[in-house]
Amino acid sequence: MGTHYKKKRIAICISALLVGNSYHLNAQQSTGQDDELSLEVIQVTAQKRAQGLQDVPISINAISGDILKNSNMNSLSDVSSSVPNLTITKSGITNQIGVRGISSGGNKGFEQSVAMYVDEVYYGRDQLIQLPLVDLERVEVLRGPQPTLFGKNAIAGAISLTSKRPTDDFEASISTLYEFEQQETKTIAIVSGPLTDNVKGRFVASYREMDGWIENTTLNRTEPNIEQLYLRGMLEWDYDSLNVLLKAETSSFDTLGRSIENHSAVGSYSTVFAGPLFVETDEDYKSQSNGQSSDNQVDNIMLNVEYDYQGFTLTSTSAYLKYDTDELIDVDYTGLDLFNGSTQGEAFKQWSQEFRVASPTDGSLDYIAGIYLQDNELITYDNVLFGSTFAANPAYVPLVNGSWDRDYAQDSEVFSAFAQLNWRITEQLSLTAGARYSKEEKEAHRVLTLPGENTSGIPANGLFEGSPAFGPQAGFEILMGAIKIYAHDLEGKRKESQLDPLLNLQYKVNEDTLLYASYTQGSKGGGFDIRSNSFPEQPTNPGSFEFEDEQATSYELGGKFSFGVLEVNAAAFFTQYEDLQVTQFDGTVGFNVQNAAEAEIKGVELDGRWLLAESLVLSGSLAYLDFEYLDFDVAQCAPALVLANQVPSNSVQGLCNLSGERAIYTPEITGSLRLQYQQDVGDWAYMTYGINMEYSDEYNAGVTLDPNTVQNSYTRWGLRVALADYDDQWQVALIANNITDERVMTLSNSLPFSTTLTGGTGVAYYGIYDRPRSIAVELTYHF
Repeated sequence: MGTHYKKKRIAICISALLVGNSYHLNAQQSTGQDDELSLEVIQVTAQKRAQGLQDVPISINAISGDILKNSNMNSLSDVSSSVPNLTITKSGITNQIGVRGISSGGNKGFEQSVAMYVDEVYYGRDQLIQLPLVDLERVEVLRGPQPTLFGKNAIAGAISLTSKRPTDDFEASISTLYEFEQQETKTIAIVSGPLTDNVKGRFVASYREMDGWIENTTLNRTEPNIEQLYLRGMLEWDYDSLNVLLKAETSSFDTLGRSIENHSAVGSYSTVFAGPLFVETDEDYKSQSNGQSSDNQVDNIMLNVEYDYQGFTLTSTSAYLKYDTDELIDVDYTGLDLFNGSTQGEAFKQWSQEFRVASPTDGSLDYIAGIYLQDNELITYDNVLFGSTFAANPAYVPLVNGSWDRDYAQDSEVFSAFAQLNWRITEQLSLTAGARYSKEEKEAHRVLTLPGENTSGIPANGLFEGSPAFGPQAGFEILMGAIKIYAHDLEGKRKESQLDPLLNLQYKVNEDTLLYASYTQGSKGGGFDIRSNSFPEQPTNPGSFEFEDEQATSYELGGKFSFGVLEVNAAAFFTQYEDLQVTQFDGTVGFNVQNAAEAEIKGVELDGRWLLAESLVLSGSLAYLDFEYLDFDVAQCAPALVLANQVPSNSVQGLCNLSGERAIYTPEITGSLRLQYQQDVGDWAYMTYGINMEYSDEYNAGVTLDPNTVQNSYTRWGLRVALADYDDQWQVALIANNITDERVMTLSNSLPFSTTLTGGTGVAYYGIYDRPRSIAVELTYHF
């Protein structure tokens, strides 16, 4: 093997392993001069047709599938830390995607503010955010409203996952990973190639286990304990101008426990919760819990048909998606018998169909247009059981062994039509105009029951001097009313329609520089509150049921600059949100949904990649975010004993006014860097060295903006060292993430009933934490 060949191979291998600003990097020799290097064009489909990343006039990141594998990224939560202004959080009951500080609140009745697509199929439910990431071509993250091509619920942005497709040549591989700190094992097997002259296939199987990093001292086990199985099969048929892709996949991802730890005891909390009621609040990767689990099964079948006719591309995407979830939740997050045996679950089915036509692009006008149909059914339940710890306070004894049970069902039908036109006014100036009309109908049914037949009842004089005695059921319902929980049976129907426009003006200064300015209106659908404990007509403590849609108006200025071995992209944005859907604390244990907030966000996003030398690549990204609630008068208050100077609500007693404040999880500065170097090892192999860094300013991880829920600024480092032969037959790699073992809290809030059971003199908090340091060895063999 000659020296010249080895050097060229080094550049090619860098392209297979690198991420620039969290996207795939390719280095290639330019035509014309053998010694001149340049960055290869990165292909994305953010505009529903293949384009170079530098030609897409929006703020976008694209992460290659190789980077996902090489960095041991197993879920979107792992991805979010390397993409500025992207957040993935998991609360006690929901999962949320956020872009530029905007995400959905903690109610499963909300649509997600960031639309998620897998192979052009809409995955709108929050539970699907937990899907394992296996054998992907790339993940694209589009920031800012994306209504025209991704639907009305893409009010903050969109995430598009693209699976690797069957290959023209036969290939097979097996990869196995072992991680030493949390005892993680993962094996992925892939077979791909031609089956006949016109048919090729791909099959992927993945199995992953992990012990976790939080020691549950109550159950004597390490959590979150994870088990995942993922299977995907693809068949692709090519015949002249017709391409047909059939995909079927199934996955189960089950978890025992969560990465929850209690912290920051204040006031009398440690005194009250001592002895038999002891609750540990030291941040030492130890927790107390009587059991948490989440069992998920997701199945999907998709048929994509593309037909090329005289330059036009006709596309049909048909899909059926279903999942089932059952969860056990110790919702007091302690080892006490407060809310033990609480359960929740979902059953979801969705059918969707999109027809799309894309015109040729060789003239002054081109367009994409289509229609989208979706029909889904959702059933949820949650049951909360009052445990024996309530007997420690005589006033709450009649709650013990009672429960509040909630069942919800919803049917939804969606129709939308969209079109996007590109007009090349001159060789340098272009205008993109688009709009999407959406119509949705929802029917919902919510039932809340209060089984209290196993409670003790209320004795005479138990409520006040002279009060009568109440039997178990009646006494339980009286006390539940005192904490604003009322039995009810509600049904509702709603219809809504939206027209979301887009204008984007582009000016191509030269082949290497693109400037753009955009105006976009976005919307997110209204719906029905799944979790309110009361009903709107309740005379003393009204709850909520139906809520309206929310809207966004966004402006963005940007530029994309290419200089051969250097690319720099920049975007400045300003967005106003109106009628934000929020969960309003009811003052006791529940939340009601309202359109009760307005917000303004602005900021700057920068990213770039630089081929410093044939074997050395630097990439990075940086984001600045300014978030302000313009009007949020009905927010949950932090405990008064830790934040006494809160601004009270002007409209609801017991709530607070957060107007002028930042939202949860909105660090001012976030950024990442990645440096990769490669060298020969004789004539038979090469080594790759990579180091990456992620930085975040401090942010508040709690919705009440309590000072005890602040996550300080942090920097996390990762490292990868790999040895591979030049025939690409085998590879061995060492992967280390969060090398300095930073503690990162993604969500926090006060422990349920902590202020109630201390009489307002004490409080403590629970926090959900990212994975600490991990060190893994991975072996890959190609057949």
